[in-house]
Amino acid sequence: MKGSDDKKLDQIADNLMLSFQFFRRMSKGDFHPGVRRFEPSRLVLATVLMEGPLPTSEIGKRMDISKPYMTALIDKLIEEGLVERIPDKNDRRIVNVVATKAGKDFFKEFRNRARESIKKNLSALSSEDIASFHDSMENIRIIISKLDRGEKRECED
Repeated sequence: MKGSDDKKLDQIADNLMLSFQFFRRMSKGDFHPGVRRFEPSRLVLATVLMEGPLPTSEIGKRMDISKPYMTALIDKLIEEGLVERIPDKNDRRIVNVVATKAGKDFFKEFRNRARESIKKNLSALSSEDIASFHDSMENIRIIISKLDRGEKRECED
């Protein structure tokens, strides 16, 4: 890696950290009564919805959360009726966490409210800034998909 690449990677890392903080501020709004935006159990629900039914240990591994804490988070989601534990069809020793219809509906509403809040906050931009931001985010999405594919290939090796 060249020295200039290392400096650019430092700047990318700094900009990504600032972006996370920015998007947290941008997504402030009335998401769901009594629910904090980035509550860990909601991130578990999102993981299950995006990655399919998974055992508790696999969700914990992907989110870097200990098994005892994962169990507590999943128990909370079960109590709220958002997920359930289902024995794996191929190996009954494995119990997968699966989103319920209520969980899917909850996440859909949560995501729609977040989207509307972000749109409202970004609507103050000029048309030129919106176009530039759109193009930049599209480039980021493309690069992230390349990184994600690379990560999946590494896991398969």
